[in-house]
Amino acid sequence: MAKRSTIGENPLDAPVAENPLDTMLPGPGAANRTARVEERLELLEAGLAGLQAEAARVKRLGPEISGEAVQLKTEMASLKGEVARLQAALPLLEAELAPLKAEVAGLKADMAQLRPRMTPSDLPWWMGGGKK
Repeated sequence: MAKRSTIGENPLDAPVAENPLDTMLPGPGAANRTARVEERLELLEAGLAGLQAEAARVKRLGPEISGEAVQLKTEMASLKGEVARLQAALPLLEAELAPLKAEVAGLKADMAQLRPRMTPSDLPWWMGGGKK
């Protein structure tokens, strides 16, 4: 028997002839891939159309939005002035409230002294003394 030289060649790597139908009609896997690519492309085109419509709407509303922004800035400035005015008035109101708090504290102390001396019959009905 003669020896064959197989150095550099693998007999199992022989080219496999393709099926002639594969060149004419792609398999079902190729059709699925094409359909998926087309669906994705349609989805992207729809999204792009939506973005273009939104951009056109924003461009159309641009002057109106900028006018509203200026109006909001002026309102914000007036509100900041109002807050500053209220903060300035707060110490004056607290000064007026201090004597009232002292008067209420005195009335509570007077009530605390009178309450132990009162009997249930001395209390009006709405304070739990019952009807006379």
